Amino acid sequence: MEKRPFGKTGVELPILSLGCQRLVDEEGCSQDQAVAILEQALKRGVCYFDTAPAYSEGESERRVGLVAMSRRVDMWIATKVNETTRDGARRQLEASLSRLQTDHVEEVRLHNVFNFDRLDAMTGKDGALQALIEARDEGLVRFISISGHANPQVLVEAIRRFPFDTALCAVSALDHFIYSFAEEFLPFALQKCMGIVGMKVLGYKTLAADWQRALRYSMGLPVTTVITGCSTIEQLNGNIDLAENFVPMTSVERLAFFRDILPMVTPQNMPWKSRDWARKDWIERKEPFGLTRTGCQ
Repeated sequence: MEKRPFGKTGVELPILSLGCQRLVDEEGCSQDQAVAILEQALKRGVCYFDTAPAYSEGESERRVGLVAMSRRVDMWIATKVNETTRDGARRQLEASLSRLQTDHVEEVRLHNVFNFDRLDAMTGKDGALQALIEARDEGLVRFISISGHANPQVLVEAIRRFPFDTALCAVSALDHFIYSFAEEFLPFALQKCMGIVGMKVLGYKTLAADWQRALRYSMGLPVTTVITGCSTIEQLNGNIDLAENFVPMTSVERLAFFRDILPMVTPQNMPWKSRDWARKDWIERKEPFGLTRTGCQ
């Protein structure tokens, strides 16, 4: 599988990684199945695993931890904090480390920084970012990250305020059409040598029927790796097979794909960019002038 540099972390990652949100009972994935998927991913060269305490109240982390007990040296584990305060984020991180059965993680992200108010709270005095800086100084965390689903301009402002090592952002083909992280955020992040992880590749399963083209589109962007979720080994193997034989889309193929999926670009199909995740209306924002280029130099 092709590998790409992960920003300034000094490591290279395969272009496909595993999102662990679906390795839970509510997705029809038992504990034994989850462990088998994680073991198969490692066997086939996947080494990056993205999880969070918010995923099924920690069940995702606990299942990653079952494999980390014996395979920790082979795993890059990224988790998240969604608490906005320093103390809340610290408690959340300590609980995550316990569930993951490890004394450190490679990466912790500020989770779903969807608007400027949340960014202000997390990066301000006694905010969650302070907890992550302290955790890094103590050796509990190697790299500090941030994630965003909705408004790329929030992440543009975030990386002006703090030198985040990496970022996780929505880069599905659906996302190309509205509030595009690929167009508005990635150019600035790459200037700062950040490692970029792409998510929402299948658009909350909206693109599942066309998953090969969806994966090829996102892998063709200037990201280090993309995470995809799965709840069966068959899904995992299909994704890895494609990644091992990845060929970027041509311009003609990309145009044909866009034409086919444009009718799917709705708030109902893209709740992460709908107001309050309600699937009714798009979130509202002040449109950037010149994509704030002068402010990000």
